[in-house]
Amino acid sequence: MKANGRRTPLADLYWKNSELNKTTIRSFTQGIEEHAARTALVQAVEYSHPDVSLPLPRDGLFRLMVARGSGRRFSDRPLDEGELGSLFSAFAGRVGGSRTFPSAGSTYALEVYALLFNVRDELRGSLVHYNADNHSLSRIGPAPSWSDCADKVNLELDGERAALFLFVIFPERTTDKYGERGMRFTLLEAGHAAQNLSLRLVQEKLVGCEAGGLFDRWFKTVLGLTETSAQIALGFVCGHPARLKK
Repeated sequence: MKANGRRTPLADLYWKNSELNKTTIRSFTQGIEEHAARTALVQAVEYSHPDVSLPLPRDGLFRLMVARGSGRRFSDRPLDEGELGSLFSAFAGRVGGSRTFPSAGSTYALEVYALLFNVRDELRGSLVHYNADNHSLSRIGPAPSWSDCADKVNLELDGERAALFLFVIFPERTTDKYGERGMRFTLLEAGHAAQNLSLRLVQEKLVGCEAGGLFDRWFKTVLGLTETSAQIALGFVCGHPARLKK
């Protein structure tokens, strides 16, 4: 990774050491299983002064935040154009060049792609890139099927998921300004965008689940980004919720 001559070797090392593939996924899942088998020791933070109670808000935003959660069971109902527009608005541009989520120094290291498995009309089965400046989608080409992706996502899901969002970081946009510490800022940026998407899902009565165990190189190949500095920060699977059986 190089940005205008400024090297970030520790950032390079971070991405290399945290990459998941067919080999490293074994130790990754083993660590998860071992954690589940033992009691986690969490140190409580306590202070001598008494707590001061605060009133909770009663507005719509707080209700959305409370309703936010992970959903892994999907129906076969496709997303329509209005729902897609709503979900992608989580990353939209604003007047002046900023977006609906913060970025360190307005460097915007994040680009959002999506594999649209189950949507209406001509975008069905498409791999797309989101254009924040004019709230549009660029169709890159056909998306791989979910069956091809499933073992590269490493999530247990039920039903027909509609879309897989991919949050892709181009770290040098931020590290060129902030050096190694900029890597923290790029991940915070991806987290802000993911929270926006979570709240849009609640608003549209849809469900979704973050996918943190993606096979990095496989998805970079799908996106045609193998010869770039791009890094896969996060995935997000979403769709209509499965109907409850009576």
